[in-house]
Amino acid sequence: FTVHNPLPVARPDAVIDLPTAAAARSAVIGGELYPVQRIGDRLRLVAPVAANATFKVALSDKAPPPEPKRVQVTLNVQEGGTLKGDPDNGGAISGGTFHLHDSFTAPKDHFIHDGLIAFEGIGWESDRAGYRLYLDKRNVTDLFGKFGPDPVFPYIGRGFDDYQYPRGWGGDIYKVGDALGVGGLGFLRGGKATQTGPNVITGKVLTTGPVTAEVEVDADRIGGGAGSLHATYAITAGSALTEVRAEAKAMDAPLLTGLTVHPGDARILSAPEAGAAWAYIGVWGPQEHGPDDIGTAVFYRPDAVTGAAVDDGQTLYLQFRAPRAHYYFAGRWVQENKDIAGYTGAVRDEAGFRAWLEATRLRLDHPVAVKTP
Repeated sequence: FTVHNPLPVARPDAVIDLPTAAAARSAVIGGELYPVQRIGDRLRLVAPVAANATFKVALSDKAPPPEPKRVQVTLNVQEGGTLKGDPDNGGAISGGTFHLHDSFTAPKDHFIHDGLIAFEGIGWESDRAGYRLYLDKRNVTDLFGKFGPDPVFPYIGRGFDDYQYPRGWGGDIYKVGDALGVGGLGFLRGGKATQTGPNVITGKVLTTGPVTAEVEVDADRIGGGAGSLHATYAITAGSALTEVRAEAKAMDAPLLTGLTVHPGDARILSAPEAGAAWAYIGVWGPQEHGPDDIGTAVFYRPDAVTGAAVDDGQTLYLQFRAPRAHYYFAGRWVQENKDIAGYTGAVRDEAGFRAWLEATRLRLDHPVAVKTP
């Protein structure tokens, strides 16, 4: 394959999708082996790409050299525990053992903070950021901050809130509240962005690396009716972006995505740009868990939404034209990967976040080009 970077900037972790049905264990670039992963009809790898570079990629049956795990999905459920106390007054399940699951449907008696599911949901993370989705009536996404690249979700939240910031590895740095969190899905009701509401919710692990991690979440019988919301969330090594594909069925309310806004936050909207396929909304500001600033963003196609973003006081949201959606979201923390010597991908202030927003839109508009042999 011939691969070309059309941008005059280097991409340290470029996503390269090779359209092939061939089987391979690795890809070869300049004599170096990189792990590959099948994603539908493509083989995906992540590799550093120089500015305006054109180079060859070959497939190999050789195993790539061992490397630290860069993406991870975790669905950790307590089994054999009993409810202690009153559900309305801090009661929780305890005494059981946590086991990793590939799929789990929350039972009817599951309630928020009951301790059944580690860190309250399904989580996916890269070496840049971690996200969890609440497997309950909220069904929105939250951001975790990490001081280093290693996976943390398999080891936290098992029966107690041992992930509250600050911890040695980072922590739960973001406040979702009643809003849509970091690029969460919701519905327009009464002029406000609202979370899914009561439903039967299932989380599934689709793949957990080595290049991309992906989960599937199905919310059925929303509000006790026939409505449903199906979504997949995927994160790739070297990136803070989560790619979302979603479809709502039998819902009488428009489908939304958005970002929680907190007091003092700056709202950031991309300027129209001729020929640009992608746009973004962003929020920058401090968190109640501490003085740290966090930037959150949604990248979307303008022709897929009804118009400009709306601020309802707790969510800066976008309304999709159809009950289907394809977009990206991300969270950037000023202390991201601070424990990595020489780490150069940090966003440390609002100016840096704004620059990252523009650079990310440019990369989405100009993906790495691949020509088949």
